Amino acid sequence: MPAEEGKMTIRYQGETVDATAKTVAEFLSARGVDPAKAIVEYGGEVYAPGADLSSLALVDGATLDVFKLTAGG
Repeated sequence: MPAEEGKMTIRYQGETVDATAKTVAEFLSARGVDPAKAIVEYGGEVYAPGADLSSLALVDGATLDVFKLTAGG
């Protein structure tokens, strides 16, 4: 059965999820993740907190993991 137009499947935090976002930034925003406060691993590359992910295209079958930074005391 063919995939719906614009819909893809990716691995996010170890889970298979459906996505329609065109960029990594759009995908993360839809999930309430602030890239300024997270380390993002996408396609084997690691992006520092605050990296510009708006031009990083989300592709079918990709793997995306997010590590949120928190302050402690």
